[in-house]
Amino acid sequence: MIESIKLLIRFLPIHSIVLFTATGLLLYYGSKRGKGDKGKKTVSAASAALILWGFIFAAVYGHPVFALLTLALTIAIYAIAGMLLKTKDKKLKKLLLYLGILVSLGTLALFKYPVLKNELPSFMQVKALGISYFTFKFLHVLIDAHRGRIKELDPLSFFAFIFFFPTFSAGPIDRYGRFKKNLSEALGTPLAKEDVDAGITRIITGLFKKFIIADKTGSLIGALAPDILKASRPILWLVLFLYSIRVYYDFSGYSDIAIGLGRLFGFKVPENFNKPYLKPNLVLFWQNWHMTLTSWLREYLFMPLGKLMMGKVGPGHPWLINTVCQLVTMAAVGIWHGSTMSFLIWGLYQGAGLSVYRIYSDMLKKYGSERLLGWMSESKAVYWAGAALTFLFISIGWAFFIYRWDTSVKIIIRLLAAGF
Repeated sequence: MIESIKLLIRFLPIHSIVLFTATGLLLYYGSKRGKGDKGKKTVSAASAALILWGFIFAAVYGHPVFALLTLALTIAIYAIAGMLLKTKDKKLKKLLLYLGILVSLGTLALFKYPVLKNELPSFMQVKALGISYFTFKFLHVLIDAHRGRIKELDPLSFFAFIFFFPTFSAGPIDRYGRFKKNLSEALGTPLAKEDVDAGITRIITGLFKKFIIADKTGSLIGALAPDILKASRPILWLVLFLYSIRVYYDFSGYSDIAIGLGRLFGFKVPENFNKPYLKPNLVLFWQNWHMTLTSWLREYLFMPLGKLMMGKVGPGHPWLINTVCQLVTMAAVGIWHGSTMSFLIWGLYQGAGLSVYRIYSDMLKKYGSERLLGWMSESKAVYWAGAALTFLFISIGWAFFIYRWDTSVKIIIRLLAAGF
């Protein structure tokens, strides 16, 4: 039965997800119609419907074994987070936090990285749908429970937060507090016409981005350079610029679909992209590219690491602290995207770029006159020159997304050896 369903999904991907979504909407809104003690039974039924449909989504579009494993993992993290909220013992709290992080990151490593995954029993070597995304949700809840930012953890809200199927496989990465508030609002408010219109429009936009722009651009890249190392320099530049277009419309297309689906369920899923290629520097680019991921990493990795280093080396070395934090954070972004050396190098490349920009920005503020700084902040030419340089830097970096790291290095050497 499962194999028959998977065969249908393989050949009718859009049709199957439309049918799946429609059925999920009927189940969800049907469960909201019941009446109970001050609506509590209705809330429970609707939350359970979201959990059930998310579990089925993980089983059908991923694998039943992994869906069960995700459920078991969610139960374990909920239990650990619950103990974090209850205990007052600082040593026990720290131990529980480390245990939760180990379980979360250990499972991510086992199922995401081939070196470890290949060692698993054959029945567990399955598609780990959404693991990169819900692992970050687990870590967020554990860390915020330890910090005291989360005061209570409702089981139905937490499980719905993890299994909410519009964002389960490809984000955006939500936060528990926001989701719980959104859930309460969605369950207490009937779906408005504007939600339906906005949701369907966003889904259509996302489908157009993904299947028309991104996929067709990918086909064009393959046709232009079937053997990239034999391509001419102009073709190499064109391929990287086209890939910049492809990766943006691919990622943002998935986000649009998730946001649109969430709107049909009455949820306002956080935005993930805000015209990143039109930003005049690398910092602003990353503040507007995959925003839920970069804001998560800034809060849970960059800032804690910076605070730790500040205590170790003192405040007199801001560039050193910033450089280390940027390199570690962006290396984590690279490893999060993929398990090969290419992704790690891509992350370090981005971290180095951010570090250099910080030094340039600080030097400009220190030695530049007020007149110069004022002119630069108001000049359209400076703005668009910065946007062009940022796009160029990002486009060169995408080489590590497409090819092996050694091939990417050869491509970049060929691109830059004789200038632009």
